[in-house]
This record gives sequence, structure tokens and C-alpha cells, in this order.
Amino acid sequence: MNIVFASSSSFGTVILKKILKEKTKPEMLITAPDKKTGRGQKYQPLFIKNVAREGGLKISETESGDTFDHLIREKSPSLVIVAGFGLKIPAKTLPLAKFVNIHPSLLPKYRGSTPIQTAIMEGVEKSGVTLMEMEKEIDSGPIIAKEEVPFHSKITYPEAEELLAKKGGNLLLKTIPSLLKGNEKKVQQNHAKATYTKSFKKEDGKIDWNEPAEVIERKVRALNPWPGTYSKMGSKIFKVLEADIQQQTENGPFGVPGKVYLGTNHTIAVQTGKDFLLIKKLQIEGKKSTSSKDFLQGNMESMGLVLE
Repeated sequence: MNIVFASSSSFGTVILKKILKEKTKPEMLITAPDKKTGRGQKYQPLFIKNVAREGGLKISETESGDTFDHLIREKSPSLVIVAGFGLKIPAKTLPLAKFVNIHPSLLPKYRGSTPIQTAIMEGVEKSGVTLMEMEKEIDSGPIIAKEEVPFHSKITYPEAEELLAKKGGNLLLKTIPSLLKGNEKKVQQNHAKATYTKSFKKEDGKIDWNEPAEVIERKVRALNPWPGTYSKMGSKIFKVLEADIQQQTENGPFGVPGKVYLGTNHTIAVQTGKDFLLIKKLQIEGKKSTSSKDFLQGNMESMGLVLE
């Protein structure tokens, strides 16, 4: 059977690795073109392309719906597997094949482009993956299969993404035989229970120190690597890469939100709207990431500052 895999993400990369080990595997990967990254603005190839090459797949690139439509018409696949593709598939293309999306949430909850980040930011104890038939409306199609995945209390976005992708790959492998035969079972979603996620912009990572430490700490885990959580210390922007929470005593708060103190175990303790955020790892703009302990060795004057 002629199968196409469409993905431009690390989520899709994990799934592709898993299914390439099986007999039934895609013949082609459709993915995004390489993009310029870093200070030197050099082209950085998507890692999924290396995985596809090693698996002997043909690779086609596009960031255009019309080009994607042309590729599908030219290839005429029986099945198109979509996993973190990042390109809206034209409605005119969907009738050309069976389109199946692997979505990292328990639909109809967390439709949209940031289900993993949103789940972490909301502090849920479990999420999951859903296999669904694609329709014109985003993430609204009939559910073919889904499975829960527990989240531990300090799970980070990269950890959650890999966990969900592995589960999604296993779910896909169980389902591919019925998909190819056309006898898969489908259940319509309850659209009344649908919730939607938003795309994040750079400014969404800016820390508001008036928020509780619990909320900020969840953002740190959810928004790393993109857009990252950041604030300003003096004239320098810095990213918070790893953090924890220290609860206030009954006598707190001790200062205005954003005020910097020396925390336990060589951490930077920042007063928030409720409790302290203990910064364990950070990165000053233009420099490498560092532990709070190493940062404080040469920056004790930062104690007492009020962060923006």
C-alpha cells in the first residue's frame, strides 16, 4: 500500500522512527523546507529528514497548501499519516486519500497547535494521544483510537512530547492494518466538549511576577524551548530554564513581586504574587546556560534587585 507521512516536528520524528522498524512503512515524507537559525542564520536541516533518508523514504518539501495538494495528487496514496506537520491541509486535498492525524491530547480536549504546552500549563495529571480521521475543521474528525498517558508533577515539554509520541507510534502500529483494509471503527467527537489551544508568540514567555510561583513554574516547563520564559535583570534579558517553588511562610510576602533574594541550595529566589520561584538554571542573553550557583559566584549584586 502507498503510504505518505507528513511531519515537520520532533513529535513526528519519534513516531516515524518507530514505524520505520515495521514491515508496513511510508514510501514518502512530506515536510517543511530547512530554515535559517542562530546568529549566523545558517540553514539547519530538520532531523526528521535524516530519519527518512536512513529509512529509504523519498523526501518532498513544501510550505504551501497548493504544493502539498499537487504532491498528493501526483503520489496518489492510500493513506496519509499526519503528525505535527504545521501546515493546514487544504479541504480540496482531504478527499484524495484517507488522512489520519496523530494528535497529542485526548480529543475533543485541547484541539489546536499547542496541546502539550497547554496541558502542562494547566497542571493536568494525565493527557494522551488520539488517532482521528481528518476533516476540514481543525482536529474535529471522528476518533479512530485514543489512549491515556499519565503526567508526573514536574514533567517538561520535551519529556511529555517524547512520551506522547512513543504512545502515538504504538497506537498507529496497532491501527494501520485496519486503516489499510478500511474496516477501522470510528466514533464521532462530542463537539460541545471541545476546548481549543492557542499558538504561542515570543511575548507569551515574558514572566509576570505578580502571578503565583506555581503558575510561573508550570510555564517554565511548558514553554521550553519555545518561546521560553524570560525576564529582565538590569539591562539584560535572561531565560529561566529550570525552576522550583518555595512556599511562603505565614508572614509573607516579604517584598514586591519580582524582588530577588538568595534562595536555598544556591538558588535565586524571586518573590511572586504567591510564594517564591526558585530559579535553578538560567541563561543570560548572549551567554551559555548556567546553574544559579555558578551565576551567583560573580553576580551577588543581583540580590535585592526587582525584576521587570
